[in-house]
Amino acid sequence: MKQKELSRWMKGIVVLGFICVLFLDAVWVPQLGLDIARETPDLQRMFWPCLIYFWISTMPVMYFMALVWQMASEIGRDNSFCLKNALRLRTCSLLAAADTVYYLVGGVVLLSMGLLHIGIAIIGMGVCAVGAAISVLCAALSHLTRKAADMRSENDLTI
Repeated sequence: MKQKELSRWMKGIVVLGFICVLFLDAVWVPQLGLDIARETPDLQRMFWPCLIYFWISTMPVMYFMALVWQMASEIGRDNSFCLKNALRLRTCSLLAAADTVYYLVGGVVLLSMGLLHIGIAIIGMGVCAVGAAISVLCAALSHLTRKAADMRSENDLTI
């Protein structure tokens, strides 16, 4: 796959991801929360706190996608292995780790309040596992990209 084609694919995936997150934020999660609040009147008081909690959790995801867009632009300019991309990948790793911790804390809070449903716990564990994997992957890619950028810089100096 050529650089420009890879860049377009990455940007297309980012746009699709952005649309999915907007759909979750604006439609699916609020509707699910309303349905749960209607079925379980005891949980009505938790609708807005949980919805705001979810909205906050999508902010790092949006920033993550913006960084991927910037990396795709660098790839399209045939500048894949640059220090900026290494730093962007490091930031992506930190964002994924922070969001994972955020969900763990949320799960502990719900558990302490006696509101942690088994379904929510299973979904939360899945989100945390994926978040941790993405964090580790981005950290490894950041390290490799930085090494490649350093090697490229050394080669540019010797020519």
